[in-house]
Amino acid sequence: MNEVLEIERRLSSKVDRESPFNFELHHLDYTRLEDTTEYAKKGEYKLFEEGYVDLPTQIEAEDVTVGFERAVSGEHVKFKTTIQHKIWTVEEVAEQMFQKLKSIDEESKDAADPNDRTSYAKRFPLAKCEEIVRASLKHAKIKSGKITDENRQKFWQALGTLRRKSAKRVVYKLSPRLLVRMNTGDRQDESCSAAELRRGSKTVFYAPGCESTLVDEQREFFREVDDDDEDFVRGRIRVEKSVDFKTPANLVIADATPERKFVRELTEHENALKIDAWLKNTPMGFYSVEYAWKKGNKPKRGEFSPDFFIKQGDSVCVVEVKGDEEITDPGAENLKKHEYATEHFNRLNDWLEKEKIPTRYQFNMISPKSYNVFFQKLREGGLAGFRSELDVAVARGGNNGGG
Repeated sequence: MNEVLEIERRLSSKVDRESPFNFELHHLDYTRLEDTTEYAKKGEYKLFEEGYVDLPTQIEAEDVTVGFERAVSGEHVKFKTTIQHKIWTVEEVAEQMFQKLKSIDEESKDAADPNDRTSYAKRFPLAKCEEIVRASLKHAKIKSGKITDENRQKFWQALGTLRRKSAKRVVYKLSPRLLVRMNTGDRQDESCSAAELRRGSKTVFYAPGCESTLVDEQREFFREVDDDDEDFVRGRIRVEKSVDFKTPANLVIADATPERKFVRELTEHENALKIDAWLKNTPMGFYSVEYAWKKGNKPKRGEFSPDFFIKQGDSVCVVEVKGDEEITDPGAENLKKHEYATEHFNRLNDWLEKEKIPTRYQFNMISPKSYNVFFQKLREGGLAGFRSELDVAVARGGNNGGG
């Protein structure tokens, strides 16, 4: 009975159409075509066809904030520091790649089928490996000539699927036919229950003045949520200054830990200073991107709604938040979500360019592991071309036939 009553007590996230933080969004209306391909592979793979390895954005010295809570008083204490990441030279990484290729050749030299015997080390001698490492740094806009340990792993992983035998993929080709103009002021309402907030499975973020935006029947419950001595502390985060809450919504509902951490970063003062406005999307009904994947042998089609739109000048960064576990084992659906969303926003940018509309979009799929790098680049004005650990992982998985 208590659980039922808790579900009935709710808080609603609504967008104020008059808010100065509303901004225009663009979408495309599509026609759809289906294309299925299947192939088998023998012998050597075409390796490094593009001449580089796709690397995420790196920083060699990372600004971090460490928080402590005193057990007795509950007082929160924070301090900032800088972490120097382990780095490698171009020559060191190239040498490791070359040795890996030699070992693959050694393992395959006695294969029964001559077509399965490889000679990668001859095709990619040490000098060629160095050339590929330098080209990878240039492509990722890494100008220091150094490689962090995490990016060193990306070169290693690029050689990890050389013996895969077959692949199959279903592709839905989308053809844009119409540019659609939208506005954040038209986003639908969403709500969460007292039960969800009490459990901490959802979190509400709000700034001063939020209570006055709620309907009368929600105000009493909001006062309980806002009370430091009530049971909803796990499910709410109070943004102390309205100037740091640059969204047209009266309150923001975050699902699970990765979203909660991301919204917390959006409302940090030093980050808010560099943002014009942002919007948390609804799970369905406002801005969605169509995608297709394969469940077993059956093609499936669906839509997903990217989590956040962040506006900086004429740039809108569209962010889909996932957990860190996706970096090592991306799900088939997420591979396709990333592929279709990236293609969608590339097509959208091409259309906007032809229409001489200055707005440009960038899609990133990001997990907490990359939050520090993302927001440091945001503060520095360097989000253009940003690639998260997860962006690279899912792009690599898609190219390997995943999904």
